[in-house]
Amino acid sequence: MLPILSAAKLFELCKIDSKFSELRTIAGFDTNIFNVLISEPLQQYAELVQLAPASEAHHHSGPGGLLKHTLDVTTLALKKRKGYQLPLGGSLTDIGKQRLLWTYAVFVGCLLHDIGKLSANTRLVAIHKSGKELPWTPSSGPLTNLVDKDGAKIPLEGYRIEFRKTPYRYHEHLALIHWGVLPKSGRTWLIEASHIMAELTAWLWGDKFESGTIGQIIEYADRESTAKNLQVPPDHRFSNVIPAIDRYLKLLRQWIQDGAIRINTNGGMGWVDEHGHLYLVCRSLAEKLIQECNSLGLKNLPQDPVRVYDILQEHGYALSTDDGKAIWTISIETGTYHHQFTCLKFESRRLIPSSRELKPLDGVIKFVAPGEQASAKIIPESAAQANEQPLQNVTTGGENEDIEQTPEPEMGVEAAAITSENSSEKIDNNISESEISEVHDEVIQETAEPLDTVSNNQEDVGPVKTSVSIIKNLEYEAPETAQKFLSWLQRGLLEKTILINNPDAEVHIVEDGIFLLAPAIFKTFLRLHGVPEEKHKNLSKRFANLRKHIRCNDLNIHPYWVSSSNRAAKINGWLLPFNVIYENDYPIPKPNKFIKKKLGGDDG
Repeated sequence: MLPILSAAKLFELCKIDSKFSELRTIAGFDTNIFNVLISEPLQQYAELVQLAPASEAHHHSGPGGLLKHTLDVTTLALKKRKGYQLPLGGSLTDIGKQRLLWTYAVFVGCLLHDIGKLSANTRLVAIHKSGKELPWTPSSGPLTNLVDKDGAKIPLEGYRIEFRKTPYRYHEHLALIHWGVLPKSGRTWLIEASHIMAELTAWLWGDKFESGTIGQIIEYADRESTAKNLQVPPDHRFSNVIPAIDRYLKLLRQWIQDGAIRINTNGGMGWVDEHGHLYLVCRSLAEKLIQECNSLGLKNLPQDPVRVYDILQEHGYALSTDDGKAIWTISIETGTYHHQFTCLKFESRRLIPSSRELKPLDGVIKFVAPGEQASAKIIPESAAQANEQPLQNVTTGGENEDIEQTPEPEMGVEAAAITSENSSEKIDNNISESEISEVHDEVIQETAEPLDTVSNNQEDVGPVKTSVSIIKNLEYEAPETAQKFLSWLQRGLLEKTILINNPDAEVHIVEDGIFLLAPAIFKTFLRLHGVPEEKHKNLSKRFANLRKHIRCNDLNIHPYWVSSSNRAAKINGWLLPFNVIYENDYPIPKPNKFIKKKLGGDDG
């Protein structure tokens, strides 16, 4: 149990100047106005947050961490704000008139940016003199003066801190409900400036695209404060939870040492330049970390790849680009192949023992500037949450890069195409291309397994347009062409230049293996290499001779069902074992739940 302290005592314990001398100088407000608009809200904020940490096992996780972090962010942001003439592009008159208003908006964005944590994942539980625990949020008012419904002060013994599991960044959506921390005059002043309020509220809501300059300034300050604190081991944490970064680094170092992450090889995950920087394909790395942590039963760690990027960057392991982003786009070129990747960049010396040195790539690694075109296909590492929401033309939430994605219909895969009497062109085309074709308009029997109307299995990958190394002068009748096809397929799936589990995909993950829509996938390979598509039968025969696939009785072709909520269609293709493509414990994408071997009790 912790004691309930006054603002003055909290500032003293946290070694914060209670007169805010530095903030007064930076802000540039008249003394009386500063006291009303900034000093008093800071004192009220201190009594609200008490000694709460800013996180359970991340930055500022010790006593008073939230208060220290908020004051640090405020100071850094107001210093940064002095370098801007706001509004951007405004006249000198407007810039002069609005100077203090923009400064105050930045202050408010800093003050409230983490207060929602006390209503979300970091809760203060008030303890009555009788020992009874009382629910509390900042909306209840400071613990120093908590009153009951009749206005009588509640006698409290203290409080304890309780950590709860809430969605990532949920606290941002709660920031605006604590608007009352500000004085009425300050709220009124801001509300009258709609263009400033639009940026401020967008920032507090967590919308980095609409938060404009205010968002840029505070995000910078938040990142700097977090990074600075993470470099110093905490003297004390409220929680004994092992931080995610410690688990990630242990796994990452072990994988590099054991060779589980292939480096400087075609189809590998890592690349080392002459300066000792290690580039790891970000999406593949994040998915591998998430999958391994889940297999170890560590269910409370982030499931969003973008959050994994954030953690590695915030702790200073993943190096930032010049504009502060986590993701680097690089071009890899050797004498035999040329690829382009989106990666996280590390100093290899921090991931390997001092006695071991990673040799640089025998080739060229170049940084590709945003918007710069390259001959190789970019492997999309988007922040759109794969397996959680439909893919659209989205970016990485302001964290990383802009990558176009293929739109997904509401029902996912081809299932949406068969909910009406007339199947869509896409599924009809695919089925008509199959060696065995059959489309059913019949209603799925009630015994069939119910399926959701939104796919959770769409892979966040780019379309097959300019595949990795294109083979020149491909001889479709040559015996080695089948092995070249398999190598092309493996590179494309590992490097995510070939679509998986997408409405336009010719490759899907099913429970039994990797399903290749045939002959469409063979035609695509031939077309990309300048060979007439009608030669696909030659290629399929040679591929069968490799004996890499799973046969269906005496046939090469497997029938599968694509199903929606009330209709189904049959598709056909080849089936490969997982280890033909995904070697060395590489994370296997989740199966497409819309594609099944059996439909209810029907074998298809």
